[in-house]
Amino acid sequence: MPPARHAITACALALALAPLAAAPSAEGKPKVRFHQDWASYPSARYAAMSAAQCRKELVRRKIAFEPVRRAPGVLAPVRLMQGVGGVLYRTALPAHRRAENPYDVFDCRLALALSDFSKILRVHDIDEVLMFSAWRPPSRMWPEGKLATRHPGGLAIDPYRFIKKRAPDDPAERWLDVERDFAGRRGAPVCGEGTGAVGKRGATGRRARGPAADAATRELRSIVCEAADQHIFTSILTPNYDRAHRNHLHLEVTPDVQWHLLR
Repeated sequence: MPPARHAITACALALALAPLAAAPSAEGKPKVRFHQDWASYPSARYAAMSAAQCRKELVRRKIAFEPVRRAPGVLAPVRLMQGVGGVLYRTALPAHRRAENPYDVFDCRLALALSDFSKILRVHDIDEVLMFSAWRPPSRMWPEGKLATRHPGGLAIDPYRFIKKRAPDDPAERWLDVERDFAGRRGAPVCGEGTGAVGKRGATGRRARGPAADAATRELRSIVCEAADQHIFTSILTPNYDRAHRNHLHLEVTPDVQWHLLR
């Protein structure tokens, strides 16, 4: 798909997904898990930070960021134009448009979670993540100064493609695509036994259980399950959750909760 058309499609999808930020789907029937040691998890530590504490930690980690002057609903809005921990998280828009695009705004606390997530991605030779959005601005009626959660709070991203770092002798771009490679089945476990994950497409694009597709499925599942094991995010939703998530993941940091969710 041409870059311009891809960018338009991504933005249109981001708008279409906006209602999903308001409430979980009934189809997924989320089952949260409570833990006595929840406060020790990275996601809980980041969610509890003030804006000043969070920005100080970004500086300590030497993460380049640009403060955003105004983003209703977001505690500490930032742009991450140079990426986080060696991985660039972005929409499909060109760089000069992302600098003003609301969907490329993150809450600082989500940025810290992404810096942890980047450590996992770099092991898998991924240096770029395409997402539909991070922040989704709330309605114009949103009360001034009121903080939001999920996408309206800049606390979630919905990545759909994980792009591999190019080798010097390999000009071809390679990636893991959630819709193509996750091999989801609604209601099935995401990690562990009983996942039933099988690659859907072979190298030619036909439905098959070809080794290339299965390898991609295993790698994408590994990335998700490693993040879940480390409790980097409070909520991880996958194509196994509901039809609305068939083509992307939902990775979220949630303040003031004592649980985590993987579906």
